[in-house]
Amino acid sequence: MKHPSRIMIAVCMMLITSYTMAQTVLTLEDCRAMALENNGQSKMAKEKVNAAEYDSKAAFANYLPKVSATGMYLHNSENINLISDEQSGTLSTIGTRVQNGVQSFITDPNIMGLITSTDPAVRNAATAMFTKMSAMDIEGTLNQLGQDLSDDLSLDIQNVYVGMITVEEPLYVGGKIRAYNKVTAYAKELAQTQLDGEDQKVLVTVDEAYWQIVSIANKLRLTDQYVELLRQMDHNVEIMKNEGVATASDQLSVRVKLNEAEMTQIKAQNGLTLSKMLLCQLCGMPLDSEIMLKDELNETLDIPADEVTYTQEELYENRPELKSLELAVNMYDMKSKIVRADYLPTVAVMGNYIVTNPSASNGVSNEFNGMWNVGLVAKIPVFHFGEGLNKYRRAKSDMLITQFQLEDARGKVTLQASQYEKKIAEADSRLEMALKNMENANENLRVANVGFKEGVVESSLVLAAQTAWLKAHSEEIDARIDRIMATVYLRQATGQLK
Repeated sequence: MKHPSRIMIAVCMMLITSYTMAQTVLTLEDCRAMALENNGQSKMAKEKVNAAEYDSKAAFANYLPKVSATGMYLHNSENINLISDEQSGTLSTIGTRVQNGVQSFITDPNIMGLITSTDPAVRNAATAMFTKMSAMDIEGTLNQLGQDLSDDLSLDIQNVYVGMITVEEPLYVGGKIRAYNKVTAYAKELAQTQLDGEDQKVLVTVDEAYWQIVSIANKLRLTDQYVELLRQMDHNVEIMKNEGVATASDQLSVRVKLNEAEMTQIKAQNGLTLSKMLLCQLCGMPLDSEIMLKDELNETLDIPADEVTYTQEELYENRPELKSLELAVNMYDMKSKIVRADYLPTVAVMGNYIVTNPSASNGVSNEFNGMWNVGLVAKIPVFHFGEGLNKYRRAKSDMLITQFQLEDARGKVTLQASQYEKKIAEADSRLEMALKNMENANENLRVANVGFKEGVVESSLVLAAQTAWLKAHSEEIDARIDRIMATVYLRQATGQLK
């Protein structure tokens, strides 16, 4: 029995290559890019960055004057009368009362005596005065004047129109505006940091799915070779049994192993299909997409020369979770200042331009007229039974809690990075041992095949050698994948996965 030749492997690779021409060949970078573009969590994180940007712009607007316009229309059921109905009636008949008084004055005997006075000058003056008073329309003139005055004291406010434009500019609000702007700036940076964290999670998930497919594909090729070995051995045992140098039990043992290998082959094929469906789902592709990964076509898995180096400061600076907690500490510090500002004096300048109808700038009239005013508004909190102090202390407590969480997270992150460094060293040792075991298993299988061909080795020993060969090669594949993923996990732990 011979080991599958390199020619057979080359032919298989050519067939696979020709088949992949009708498929989409994807690299790891392709999968990463598509996953980042289509991942729902990343999309939400990106939108949070946009929302934080809007909040930052809205916060900056608090530095600028605020201009508002107000309009109002009122319909009143009654007008405003500054005098009563009785007083209005008195004013409207004032001429009649005056005329009656004049008549009483003229008809007074003492006054009438002036007309018959023996003094010509007195008589002439009295006669002229009485003539003029008799000619005057005192009643009509004064009644009209009283009515006009009564009408002026009744204000027509049944239809009232008011318009106002207000300009406000805060001069001092206890540092609230500045603190709020810093909070929104931190929130924007926090959203970006969370987006980076989500992207790193997506990259790790994609890398796991990608290398799982590569692992299964390599193990499937390995299983195919193992099945061919068993089929060839079954053929050889069949010949040897016919020649009387092998038993039916030997043939049954080989066929049991062959059936097990073919079952494993089917499971590997199904596992490869399901793994590719998972990768398609992560990349936003239809689940039934025909894809082939570039690393599937490689006969051996090459481990990238990717050395991860970092300092303690870089670890704290690059890790998204730590950056998020640092920003949260800063945000709570600013929020405590915002709370404190609510209980500090505030000063603002205000200007208004008001238009009304009726207007009263030149008497009360039913026409539009306006005026402007400017002034300062100051508010000084005096006493709130300790409400402000307790709110400020609560905000400081929240900041300290987050600070403690940050310190605890730093310790855990440092430990995690050290653990993944050990994982890389462990993966290197495991790969070295797997390579040695694979060499031994290859040699053991070669010796067993030669011995079986010469008739000095039983079929059971050859089967055991083939099983050991399959296990050694499978462990070598696992060791390579573990070494590749150990680097990915360390890069994630140090915040360098991009």
